[in-house]
Amino acid sequence: MKYSTLREFKQNKFSLESIPGDCKIHFIGLGGIGMSGLARILQDSGYKISGSDLNKNHLMEYFEKQGAEVYVGHAQDNLNNACAVVKSSAIKDDNPEYKKALENNIPVIHRAELLNALMTGFGQKSIGITGTHGKTTTTGMIATIFYEAGLDPGFAIGGEIPQLKTNSAYGKGGYFISELDESDGTVELYAPDVSIITNLELEHTDYYQGGFEQLLGTMERFIANTGVGSGVIINIDDPGNNALIDRIGQKNFITYSLENSSADYFAQIIQSVPDAKMKIFKKDDYQGEIGVGVPGVHNISNALGAVAASMECGLEFEQIKKGLAKFTGMKKRFQTVGFANGARLIDDYAHHPTEVAATINTARKIVDLEQKGRVIAVFQPHRYTRLENFWDEFLKSFDEADIVYICDVYSAEEKPIKGVNSREFSRKLQHKNACYIKGGLSSVADGLIKEIQPGDMVLTMGAGNITKLGGIIIDKAD
Repeated sequence: MKYSTLREFKQNKFSLESIPGDCKIHFIGLGGIGMSGLARILQDSGYKISGSDLNKNHLMEYFEKQGAEVYVGHAQDNLNNACAVVKSSAIKDDNPEYKKALENNIPVIHRAELLNALMTGFGQKSIGITGTHGKTTTTGMIATIFYEAGLDPGFAIGGEIPQLKTNSAYGKGGYFISELDESDGTVELYAPDVSIITNLELEHTDYYQGGFEQLLGTMERFIANTGVGSGVIINIDDPGNNALIDRIGQKNFITYSLENSSADYFAQIIQSVPDAKMKIFKKDDYQGEIGVGVPGVHNISNALGAVAASMECGLEFEQIKKGLAKFTGMKKRFQTVGFANGARLIDDYAHHPTEVAATINTARKIVDLEQKGRVIAVFQPHRYTRLENFWDEFLKSFDEADIVYICDVYSAEEKPIKGVNSREFSRKLQHKNACYIKGGLSSVADGLIKEIQPGDMVLTMGAGNITKLGGIIIDKAD
C-alpha cells in the first residue's frame, strides 16, 4: 500500500457506525486467515457477511454453515446487493469484484481499516502486537492468557489457536487483542492502548523498497500514533528494535529482555526444550517461574512479551502463569502434524531466513536432547522475489539440519526470475546433505518416505502449500 493511500486512510478514519446494522459486508478473499477472522467477528457482532475466494477451504465452509453467501472464484455478480466491500493489499486493481464496487460507488474498506475500527469501535482496551517475527505466537499467548483468566477477550490473529479452534473472537470482556501486520505499512493506521514490538528486520521488500530505513520510518509513525499514556513494550535483545529506540530517543518504552537484567521485564531461562521454562522478574522483583508448552528460546522471548503486556494491563502473575501453561502453540508454528515411519512431522510457517534458522535450531536442540534421529529440513521458498532478496541469508539458514531438501518455489502468482530457482539455490547451498527435490507435493512425499527413519524430526517449512505435505506423507506411509 502506498504511503499516500495510508495518509488518506488516516485522514478519513473508517468507523463501524458508518455501516448500517442490516448491511451485508462482502469480503474479497474470505478464505484467508486474516480476512476470515475479521469476518467472524463482524458476523458474531450481528452483521451479515458474504465472501469469495479462488478455492473453498474449511474457513469458507464455516461461514457457509452459518448461512453466509460464499462464492468460489471472483466475479462481479458475487457482490449481490452488498453495501460494503472489504479487501486486502493482495487484491489487485483488476479484480472484478473490486472494480464493480468502485463503479457502483460501494464503499471499499481495507482490512486494516476494518481491524482498526474493531479495535476502537466496541469501547475496549486495545492491545496490539507487531514486529517482523513472533507476532502471531505472542498474540496467541496473550489471547490465551486473557481467555483462561475468564476475561472473554476479543481477538484477531493471523493464525489459529488450536485449543480454541479459531483465530478470532468478538469478545465482551473489555479487551481486544490483535496482531498488527507491518508488511504493507498499514501498521501506521493503528493506535492501540498497549503495544508490543517483538523485533524488526528487513522483510517484505516488495513494499519496503527503501530498505530497513523505510521500515524504521513506518514504525516511528506507528509509535507516534499511540500518543501520551499508551504503553509501548519493546524487546531490547533485538538489534532492529534498538535502532528504532535510538532513532526515537524520547519515547518512554517498557522494555523486556532475556539478556539484560536491567530491563523492566527480565526472564532467566531454565530450559528451552522440549518445553520452555523461565524465571520472571519485574524491575528486579522476582515474580515466579513460568512454563510454556512450546519449545525454543524465541518462544521464551515471545512469552516474556506476553507476560509484560498482561501485567501492564493489571493481570495477576498467577493468572498469567495459568494461561501460558495452557498454551500449546499456534497452528503452523512448530506444529506436530503426526508421525510416519516413526518420524515426527513438524509444520512451520518459517519463510524468512531468521525464522528458518530459529526453527531448525529448536529442532536441533530437541533431537540432541533425545539423543536419537536426525533433523530433516524440507523448505519451500515463498515468492521468487523473497528468495532473490534474501538469497545469501537463506544460504546460511540450514547449517544445523542433518539433511536439507529444497522444493520448487511457491510463486504466490509472481513471475519467475531468471537464475532464481530452487535447483540453483540447492547447488549454491554449502551443506553436505542438501538437494533439490522436484515436483508437486505428492512426488516430494514419495521421496521423503524413502528417507525418513524412526526418531527423525521432519520440518516442513514455508508460507505456501507445503503445509499440506505432512498430511500427505502420513496418508502415503499408512
